[in-house]
Amino acid sequence: MNMFTDLHPQFFELLVIYIMLLISFIPLLAVARSNDMPTRIAVASSFSTKLAMMILVFGIYRGDWMIACIGAFVLIVGDAGMLILSLMEMEI
Repeated sequence: MNMFTDLHPQFFELLVIYIMLLISFIPLLAVARSNDMPTRIAVASSFSTKLAMMILVFGIYRGDWMIACIGAFVLIVGDAGMLILSLMEMEI
């Protein structure tokens, strides 16, 4: 018997989600160590991108395209919001 056939079918889906969740905490550590505001904005953008990608992957694994569409919307709007925030920071 193959050890991968004995595992629950959702095990790999949950493993991918948990790994992505752990990877998404890396930018939070970078924000805590940084004192420069543009660097913090860039790191926050990276964090929002990772979370949007996690929502997309979760929606695709579940086969629910509404969740995947929300992930795509968060990805598009989140990056645009971070761009506007960084431009406002440069003006100040």
